[in-house]
Amino acid sequence: MGTTKAGSSNRGLIIGVVCVALVAAGGLFAATTGLFGGADEQLASGDTDKVMNALSSIDNEKFASADNRDARAKALDTLKNSSIESVFDRMRSDDLTEEQRDKLRENMGQLMREDMERKVDEYLSAPETDKQAIMDRHIDEMVAFRDKMRAYRDKHKDDPEAEKEQQERRQNWTRPTTQQRKERMESRNPEKMAQMMRYWPKMMARAKERGINMGWGPGGGRRGGGKDK
Repeated sequence: MGTTKAGSSNRGLIIGVVCVALVAAGGLFAATTGLFGGADEQLASGDTDKVMNALSSIDNEKFASADNRDARAKALDTLKNSSIESVFDRMRSDDLTEEQRDKLRENMGQLMREDMERKVDEYLSAPETDKQAIMDRHIDEMVAFRDKMRAYRDKHKDDPEAEKEQQERRQNWTRPTTQQRKERMESRNPEKMAQMMRYWPKMMARAKERGINMGWGPGGGRRGGGKDK
């Protein structure tokens, strides 16, 4: 009888340890899914907060992978339909660590580059009869985004933190390090660059025809004398 009790006790102890291990493993799996697999779901969620959370938690290498192409497109659509205040307030949030802020900026830059590449592809592959209408739509989108950026900047012009961030953007824009220049050159796709060089002069010429100043500067767009419409 003593042996039986001991055996039962040992079995109970083993079962208890196994249960604890399973719970711990489940928690680890859930945490890992929240950081990685969960980020993919958040990108495609259509919810601005979830998208911004994913952008601040996922490494750019993983974010830029082909597996996440559809999720990136959905994330961009979500952000385009969000107020610029909700996006930029999140980027400036004190809740973010510097690492999260860096990931957010890098991934946002990835989305903007891909959006521009889609515009270029759409324009260059379109029939000649459709090109002007497509270019006009692109210009209108870029002008609307620029004006929202300016409005946000003007709204926060007396905010010391906003001014500090703007100065940092100017510095990063005007004085890239040798390593940064090297990395940018190495990361550029020659074919994409050639397509951009074909698109950009046509876009600027069409904007000029319409009396639109497309000036952009380090702070998000410089003011000029041209008409917007």
